Amino acid sequence: MTVKMFSLGAAILMLSVGALSTAEESEPLPGALDMVEALLQRQTGVCENADRQTLNDLKHDLRGAKYLLRKNSPADAQQKNEARETRETASKKLLDTLQACPSVQVVRMTGKPVTAPPLAPRDLPGDATAFLFRVENGDGPVRCLAPAFDLSVDAETTFEVDVTESGTAWVLVTLDRVPQGRSSLEFEFAVDGDAMTTVPFETVTMAHGMLDLRVLSDDSGAPTPAMVRLVWKTDGSEVRPANAVDFGLLFNKQGSASGLRRMQVPGALGANYWCIPGPFQMALPPGEYEVTVLRGVEHVPVHDGLTIQSEATTARTYRPRRWVDMRTMGWYSGDDHVHTQILSDRDAGMVMSWIQAEDVRLANVVKMGDIYRTWFEQRGFGKEYRVEDKGYIVSPGQECPRTHEELGHTLSMNIKRMVRDTEQYYLYDTVFDEVHRQGGLSGYAHVNTDLFQVHRDMSINIPKGKIDFVELLQFAKLGTGVYYDFLNLGFKVTASSGSDVPWGGTVGEGRVYAYVGMKPFTADRWFEAVRRGNTFVTNGLMLDFTVQGARPGDELDVRDDRPLRVKARAWGDAARDLPAKLNIIVQGSPIRTVVPERADQPGLEADFSIPAGNGFWIAAEAEGREGTRAHTTPVYVVRKGLRFWKYDSVSELIGKREASLAEIEHLVTEAQAGRDSTGKADADRSVSELARQGPALLQRVEEAKRIYAELRATAEREAALRK
Repeated sequence: MTVKMFSLGAAILMLSVGALSTAEESEPLPGALDMVEALLQRQTGVCENADRQTLNDLKHDLRGAKYLLRKNSPADAQQKNEARETRETASKKLLDTLQACPSVQVVRMTGKPVTAPPLAPRDLPGDATAFLFRVENGDGPVRCLAPAFDLSVDAETTFEVDVTESGTAWVLVTLDRVPQGRSSLEFEFAVDGDAMTTVPFETVTMAHGMLDLRVLSDDSGAPTPAMVRLVWKTDGSEVRPANAVDFGLLFNKQGSASGLRRMQVPGALGANYWCIPGPFQMALPPGEYEVTVLRGVEHVPVHDGLTIQSEATTARTYRPRRWVDMRTMGWYSGDDHVHTQILSDRDAGMVMSWIQAEDVRLANVVKMGDIYRTWFEQRGFGKEYRVEDKGYIVSPGQECPRTHEELGHTLSMNIKRMVRDTEQYYLYDTVFDEVHRQGGLSGYAHVNTDLFQVHRDMSINIPKGKIDFVELLQFAKLGTGVYYDFLNLGFKVTASSGSDVPWGGTVGEGRVYAYVGMKPFTADRWFEAVRRGNTFVTNGLMLDFTVQGARPGDELDVRDDRPLRVKARAWGDAARDLPAKLNIIVQGSPIRTVVPERADQPGLEADFSIPAGNGFWIAAEAEGREGTRAHTTPVYVVRKGLRFWKYDSVSELIGKREASLAEIEHLVTEAQAGRDSTGKADADRSVSELARQGPALLQRVEEAKRIYAELRATAEREAALRK
């Protein structure tokens, strides 16, 4: 009896339905990306001679080309031509790799039902295996197919693969959860649903053993959620823990909609992990395993090896040790950008387990919207919908308004209800004003990479004092370019950070610390600390920074050119990352750099005096040996009667902002002519709405221009005082 049929045509259809848009043209090797991804997972026993780095490079090239060759991708003609060449080269390399695999089985379709000789019995150390076939079905193109069957779901013994199309098909068949003991199975290679070639085979699977694993909190000694990576060394496969939280249903099929999270941090810890809510027991194939347990950046990672023996239990208890407790210094961590649906206590409990596993004290869980619709539904907003447990808090917020090639993405925290009006969608200040009226905080996402042209709206609303924070660290990248430009014009802007899961890897991989002080930690105190700017961002290292006792975000008023004492410290954990450099930044340039004097030095310190001069902004920034980063919000040194800006660069800096405003004017002009941001004709609603709202947006541009004109006049007035 046939248990399941896997059709190449059906696979391509499924991929195209879920995609943002269909592929622009046919692939030179259909199914190549699926094949290389399957090879990476099932290389052992199938194609062991293949180089994993080569396979990873092929995966990267094929994925990148697929994105660029989508009809709606922003790539230009030259980029698309380069993508075609990349895809062609990668496809040829993949075929060369497949042809060199020693264990390939050749199946020749004859047009008549036949039963091939049985394959050699396969002894399985675990419950998964794979077979590579080259199926020849007359003349025609070459393609790839990577069907996967789960024997715990597919309850019969025959597995059908559709090879109706003429030509040669490279087929990598994966079998998961193969029963213990002996199993007699067969593959059917079918044409138009009729079995044509049957290939019998047998598997023999060893009896499993048991793993009993628990993780304890270093604070209380009680069981705690944690992030766990469990790898079976026999074939390098990643094992899902029995009680792993599956976040997929919370992600609305957006981003990486899975509970398997790829942590985006530099170094060896940048790998896949599952969130476990507590202890678990599970049966595992015999063999050697590697275990990694993480509990956020303040805990030392646990690395261990263990052996599972048939019909025996192996027990492990881990207690990741704190190498630092920032709470004792008044600092509490947060993630300003977490996307998950929360419609029930169960949803909330899953998110709570995640932030406890990563030791993130407050998560801003954001409902996302654009001009068309919303995602990541919330059951409500405001204090009554916060979730608190053991000193951890989940608080609902929003990422909206959000435009991709126009004005950028915005974030809001501590709101009482979502603010979204598509009739004024391009007038971001209407949202910022309402959020502030509710007592919330408004900011910009992705400022570290200047994604989605966010500098444009920043040029309107930062000068108007509408913004509380910007994301400076995300996806393992610290980006300060546009941030420094606004600071250098004398605008106070708070540094923040968020993971942007499910597009990011895991909550808190980039986090913002807010200084609550020695008072009890509450959401309101944390939000107030962010409002004051008492923050630093990090994905590994810790920072302590004061200027004459003032903390990040504070304003230090001076009346004369007196010396100011600067104290800074950056430190880390050797199992994660140690600081390679501590910089003290004044108006965008390092004025003092400290580097280690010995290889095992855990921290770097600076203690010196700097003249107050005419005022400035000053911040601390650190870089780890593995590439982790940290950065404070500045201390603002303000000399009476003067701005703390980078005076000698004011004209150039204002010119940048005026150029951003000119880009907005061009966008409106194009929209009113019925064209998109690239100048192409477009009947899309986003274009028509931008055209309709254009006059009001241009009015805001003119208001911003007047502010910049006044800044030029201020610079002229300051000239005499600065002499």
